[in-house]
Amino acid sequence: MLNVLRTRNNLVGRQSAWPPLLTRPHWWAMSTFFAPFLLYLLTLAPTIYNLDSAELTTAVATDGIIRATGYPLYLLLGKLFVWLPVGDVGYRLNLFSAVCGALTIFVADRILQHLEVGPWARLGALGLLATAPYFWAMSLVAEVYTLHTALMATVLLLLLYWDESPSMPRLAAAALALGLSCSNHAATVLLVPGCLWFVATRARQHWLRPQTMTAVILAAFAGLSAYFLIPLRYGQSPVFNYAGQYDATGTFVSVNLQTWQGFWWLISGKAFAGQMFGYQLAELGPEIGGFGVQLWLAFFAIGIGPGLWGAVVLLQRDRRIAVMLLLFFFANAIFYINYRVVDKASMYLPAYLVWALWLAIGYQAILDDLQAKTSAPRWVWLPRLFMAGAVLLAVTWNWSRVDLSDDWSTREQSLAILEQAQPNAIVFGWWDTVPAVQYLQLVEGQRPDVTVINRFLISGADMNQLIRSELGRRPIYFDNPSIDLLRESRVTAVGLMYLLEPPEAGCDFVAEASHTRESARCLAERGSNAVLE
Repeated sequence: MLNVLRTRNNLVGRQSAWPPLLTRPHWWAMSTFFAPFLLYLLTLAPTIYNLDSAELTTAVATDGIIRATGYPLYLLLGKLFVWLPVGDVGYRLNLFSAVCGALTIFVADRILQHLEVGPWARLGALGLLATAPYFWAMSLVAEVYTLHTALMATVLLLLLYWDESPSMPRLAAAALALGLSCSNHAATVLLVPGCLWFVATRARQHWLRPQTMTAVILAAFAGLSAYFLIPLRYGQSPVFNYAGQYDATGTFVSVNLQTWQGFWWLISGKAFAGQMFGYQLAELGPEIGGFGVQLWLAFFAIGIGPGLWGAVVLLQRDRRIAVMLLLFFFANAIFYINYRVVDKASMYLPAYLVWALWLAIGYQAILDDLQAKTSAPRWVWLPRLFMAGAVLLAVTWNWSRVDLSDDWSTREQSLAILEQAQPNAIVFGWWDTVPAVQYLQLVEGQRPDVTVINRFLISGADMNQLIRSELGRRPIYFDNPSIDLLRESRVTAVGLMYLLEPPEAGCDFVAEASHTRESARCLAERGSNAVLE
């Protein structure tokens, strides 16, 4: 039935008097990009956002270096958006994520067309993916994840094209896309087992030729060549560099990224090695359950059953594609379930993409079954309307949960920190404060007299030693002073930060933990506020 419809539509397109770009298939293709893009544009964050988003924005704008794993392709492509004459730099990088999110949906639609999934099933499945809370949210702020899914979808589509008509250029194109994807996000290596399975299970004469293998290897390395950006930027001594540590004197000691050891340290993510597979076996139950709940919410519960059915149907129809998608899904899910970080919920997007493909296949199987069994074709419209209605319901339900169109909080908070800081101050803070403050300093030129240090880049011992050496000579601001600092200094709340000053005479900050309340009482009597860790 689907083949008949496809043939009919192709004939209509050829016989149409309209120009090719105005025929229905092209309008549909355009809508699969512009419909989600408009949704993201309406809810896009208007300026710099916090956490990793601020770090990425600042690095792109200043030609800087970010933490592991480097993300060189993101840094390169993001520069194109910095030059756009719209909004501030923060808004422009947020727009980059929106484009990549919409591009993911567009390419996924091409994949499903290739798998002969009809338009209603594609609309129902990809609509839920586009409006899934974390996918939607990652399309609204500067982040690497929607570029990751767009490139992942491109790799899959190119592999399907190669499988349809094997040739050296098509396989090399897929290898190039895989290398580019790895240049954006090192987690692309999780796709490699599935890609190797898919290629290796094809007839050997299509890929096991010296010319083909040479072309594939060269294409993959061409995609990976974006990594050369990292040592090149290091040689330029960028003003923004998160690859290194501050010492006890407040001097930033960068890792030498022009040596193999330093370069590999960054791109392999050794700084986060302790978080990888960081859970004991007994701890995995809640993490697996959390992933299941997140998937349930992402596809609005409606998409779970049909998604499972779609995986089964695909396994029956095309084992090679089915196993490749299973390897994609479980490699990403297992790695991030075992990744001990607080923000990993945003890292499951590759698994979302695979699930959306299964969901579309499951939807189509249900529609085909109803079409074959019902004697009244008009009843087939009911499940189609249900699929479209579920997408509209997801848009309505999730809009207020992800909408950032009026969220200026990060910029306002960072401006307040700089405005309240005394001249020549030192500011210590975590990800939720420091990168956005550095954006205002390095991109917009505000308050260059203030030294800002991310606590992730300095050990606790060196930080305390630096504070002790500077206490009384420079104003020191902290986001959450430790008990040791409370014992040795006078703490005054200044907005969201705390000002550390030498203790006043007559107030004894005793060392015993049992006297912490007395120290806090002493501070309170002087009108100070302290936060105890």
